Amino acid sequence: MDYASYTRNTNETLKGIAHRRRYDQIVKLIASPLLTDKVLDYGCGDAHLFSYFLKRLSPASLVGYDPNPTLLAEAAPEVAAGSILTVDINRLKEAHQGSFTLIYCVEVCEHLTDKALEELFNNLKELASPRAKLIFGVPLETGLSGFLKALYRLRRHGRQQATFTFANALRALFGLAIYREITDIEWYGHHTGFSHDRFRRKLQATGFEVKRTRCLPFPRLATVLNNEIYFTCSEAC
Repeated sequence: MDYASYTRNTNETLKGIAHRRRYDQIVKLIASPLLTDKVLDYGCGDAHLFSYFLKRLSPASLVGYDPNPTLLAEAAPEVAAGSILTVDINRLKEAHQGSFTLIYCVEVCEHLTDKALEELFNNLKELASPRAKLIFGVPLETGLSGFLKALYRLRRHGRQQATFTFANALRALFGLAIYREITDIEWYGHHTGFSHDRFRRKLQATGFEVKRTRCLPFPRLATVLNNEIYFTCSEAC
């Protein structure tokens, strides 16, 4: 099964529609004005979002990094033909140090251990230009949003995952710590237990200034009843 099959092209009709709407919203959040930016998608997967940008920017201005070569190989032909896609972070830093004016990182940080997050932040600081805009998208897994997600997962998956329990749903509701299992090198396989508040504090402690937050898919509901939160940042002066 390819990356698109279990994300935006899922067989679940409602889920597929939600994903397509979500991508449209993400692109609107990221891509304006996007006229002269040099763009880095850090953790780009199959670089699907680049397909939305090709009418606004030269493909040569689009650079995608992902450590998984299998995902990069699934990039659409029109994206792979002109954009720079790489699995080599060291070569990326050598070739593009301090040059990106827009960096976004979506569906990545919630999976990373503290050690891996520190490495990611350091890499982005090396790659960002002095006035770069950085956008981090992470899921809302606490409060009412986290509680409802946990109930949905419990109903759909039952005991297939040890973290899908009613007790953990309650812990998510009240923002209490939930044990997170590392399923790969410095990688959490599931969102359960992720805290966007803790992530914000880590951003700020690492030297990023949060300029703006936006929740999707219903921005007016803020963190009360939404799926994701996006932090628009710059490096603190």
